[in-house]
Amino acid sequence: MESKSVINRGEFDRSGRYDAGLKSLVRSLQYAFALLLLAIVAMLIYFFTWGGYFSVEPQQAVIVMRFGRIQQHFTSGGHWFLPYPVNQFIRVQTSQQFMDIDFTAAPSLRDETAANLTPGNDRYLLTGDANIVHSSWKIAYHVANPVRYYETLATPLQPVDNGRIVADDEVVDADGFKGGRGPQTLLRNLFCQAVIAVTAQANCDSILTSGIGAYREEVQREFTALVTAADCGLAVDDVTLNRVFPPGRTKSAFDEVTAAGNTSSVQRSQAQAYRVKVENDTVAKTTEILAMAEAYSKQQVAEIKAESSYFVSIFNECRTDPGPVLMALYTSALSEALKGPEHDKFILGAGDNGRKQLRMLLNPDPRKSIEATPDAESKEQN
Repeated sequence: MESKSVINRGEFDRSGRYDAGLKSLVRSLQYAFALLLLAIVAMLIYFFTWGGYFSVEPQQAVIVMRFGRIQQHFTSGGHWFLPYPVNQFIRVQTSQQFMDIDFTAAPSLRDETAANLTPGNDRYLLTGDANIVHSSWKIAYHVANPVRYYETLATPLQPVDNGRIVADDEVVDADGFKGGRGPQTLLRNLFCQAVIAVTAQANCDSILTSGIGAYREEVQREFTALVTAADCGLAVDDVTLNRVFPPGRTKSAFDEVTAAGNTSSVQRSQAQAYRVKVENDTVAKTTEILAMAEAYSKQQVAEIKAESSYFVSIFNECRTDPGPVLMALYTSALSEALKGPEHDKFILGAGDNGRKQLRMLLNPDPRKSIEATPDAESKEQN
């Protein structure tokens, strides 16, 4: 019996007891193979179609890296390459970006009653005349060369994540100091270098008052030169000085100086306006006097010329026949003397025989009574 059971175990079971299980196993393997085949086909389709396709969004650039080496970059349109792991697509934001940089004290040290500034904790600037100022800036920049930007700077592996610019990596040095590493950190450090260098050569009064514009322009020139020298694919668009002010404990003194300067400017402006007004009035008065003098001169010359012509004509007539001329002159003088009704006039003259003559103006015009009152005169007029 034992030998027969051993023989049965060594031979193939032809009784058909396991056929259903075998068929179920084969069917399962077929299904699994079909699913695996579909997955492989889908992966191949995706690999050779949408897997390697990308479109460049506005204000972005796409860098194509093949096995870690940069091949080319695109700034617009749609493109297809073999997908990862053959090629890798890096998106870089090329639109204008902004960064705020402050050289201000800590919030607890901004009032006039605060303690002294603490180096390393409070940020401030030293001017060329050994004064302290605070300032607040805003810089605008953009990526001008995406490939150079990605090659030279310690940018993240993916600088743009879902349309958002990835911040710089945070690092801690051997002394435990926390800092950043990346393009934003580089720009911040270069800008701080430019502001410190320009402020150290400037005067405190010019920075806080009249020279603010020149101070900002000089900082922008210095910062642009540093970024250009770094050759990192970035370009500076603009530098804005939001605010510049003295330390809180000295603010009142600076305010007094500013107020005095404003008062001086107002008074200077008023004096300048008064000077211009006086000059204009003087010029107008001078012009008027000269014009009147010129007109009076012409009038007098014309009258003198007319009288000269009249006397010359009388003189010539007197030389020819003086009698009528003298009589005409006498009559004219007598008419002038008799003008006016104020008083009675009497003319006494001598005749040819030496006798005096009295000549009176008969039937003169009736005159108004001298004693008439204003009321009487108004009644007569009515």
